[in-house]
Order: sequence, then C-alpha cells, then structure tokens
Amino acid sequence: MKVSYATAVMLGIKKGKLNFEMPTAYLMVGEKCIYNCSFCSQAREAQGNNDHLSRITWPNINYEKFIEKFDSTKFKRVCLQVVSSVGYEEELKLLLEYLKSKDILVSVSIRPKNEEEVENLFNNYNIDNMGISTDVPEKNLFEKIRGTKYDKHMEILINSSKKFLHKVTTHVIVGLGETDLDIVKFILRMKKNMINVSLFAFTPIKGTKFENKETPSLERYRKIQYAKEIIDNYKVKIEEFIFDEKGNLKELPGYNIDKEEAIKTSGCTWCNRPYYNDSPNKTFYNIPKVRTFKEG
Repeated sequence: MKVSYATAVMLGIKKGKLNFEMPTAYLMVGEKCIYNCSFCSQAREAQGNNDHLSRITWPNINYEKFIEKFDSTKFKRVCLQVVSSVGYEEELKLLLEYLKSKDILVSVSIRPKNEEEVENLFNNYNIDNMGISTDVPEKNLFEKIRGTKYDKHMEILINSSKKFLHKVTTHVIVGLGETDLDIVKFILRMKKNMINVSLFAFTPIKGTKFENKETPSLERYRKIQYAKEIIDNYKVKIEEFIFDEKGNLKELPGYNIDKEEAIKTSGCTWCNRPYYNDSPNKTFYNIPKVRTFKEG
C-alpha cells in the first residue's frame, strides 16, 4: 500500500512542512492497474513511475507500519484510492476491517467490477461514501479513453446511488476532449440521481498516452466550477446555460453563488486533495480548503 506524500508527513514517515490543513488521510491500495486509461500513471501500459497517481507522489508503507503510525485523532476521514490491480481485494478488505474499529469517516474510491462489489463494501464495512469515477462524461470519448462500456458504467453508478442514497459520488476530469456542454449535462444528470460530482483538471503525466496533451485553461475550469456550484444550489435546467455552436459555455444563469466556495476542492466532506492536480508555483485549479457541506 501507499500513502500520499502529505499524509506521510502527517504520519511521521516523511519529513516536510505542510502549509495547508490535512483533515483527510489518503491511502492507495494496489499498484499497476489491469485497465488502460489514457491519462493515468497506473494504467496497464503506462511507462511512468508507479509511485504517482495524478501528480502526487505516494510513498510505500506496509500494513504493519501504517497500523503503528496511524492516529485517527489527527484526521476526520480516511480515503482509500483503489487501483484495479490483480488481487487488490485482499489488501482493501484488510484495511477496511482495521478502520471499522476507528471513530473516523471512511471513503473508498474504486472502479467496481459490478453492483455486488458495491453492496458488499457498503454492507460489510463502515464506509460512508464510495467514489465511482467517471472521468470522461461523454460516451464515445469515455469508451475510447477508458476502454470499457459507458452504459454499463452508468448502470453501476446510478443503481448504486439508488441503493445507498447520498453515499455515492463520481468525478469528472476537465480537459480530456469533452465540451463544456457534455460536462454540464452530466452534472445535471448526476444531480437527478443524487450523485455529487467532484471536479479535477487534467494533468499530463509522463509515460501515459496523454503525456503531451495540454491542461485546460484556468478560465474554462472556473466556468465549470461556477456552473457546478449553481447546479448544486439551485433547481436549474440546461436551457438556462448558454453555449456556442462548439459546446463552449458562454454564459451562466443569473444565480448568486459563493465564488470562493465554488473554487475549493470538491469531493466528500473533509476532502481537500492538496496539489492533486495543481503545482505549488501556479494558480490553483482547486483551492485545497475544506468546503462547507449541506446535509442531504
């Protein structure tokens, strides 16, 4: 298993100074995925370093060392990032069994094989949220970039949300070739199914198929963040957004939103994912501060 670099500093296994809060401990289960997503450093054919996920370094730690170092009073949540490697289930269940005894929120970000796996994880372990990542909101691009069937993915995602209300999330990576229209339609669809959407900005990683692809502009990303904030807080329809003929978002509906809140990291409660797709010397896509969440 691995931990994010900032989590390693919090656990005392790496030296470093953190200039942001770390209420969530991020752990990675598995290594070298059986799938082959074009953007991912853990993809089957990726040539990059296995100690990365997105732009974050994830130092190795064995289970015994983690148990020795982990202090649940230092965190509000533990997030398990599951790589679909061969045999990940045993390591995942070992960690979840340990965390059941701790007074802490636990989320699992996973590419489930089927609905039965989702039900097993929710019913047998004390997890309060499951992230089933979509990454690519448009069907044809999804199947090209992620290499699996979009309709089957959506079936698992939506059916899981119906069974476990307000406990299933997904995320979108802005900048993989989709249009703004694709993203806004997707977020609206997810809201109808009570699924919160987390936003990421595409980060090119050396050794992946998309290592030379450009990142999205900050201006475009901000528009998507504001659109999501409007959708999250108001009953809004797609017709209220104005797009050009290429699907670029030109005008937002005239609702009042807290723009400072909108540009914070989106995800589960207590999630801030520092530097996940941001460089310290550039303006942040996602501000690594905890968001204010509403119940339900």
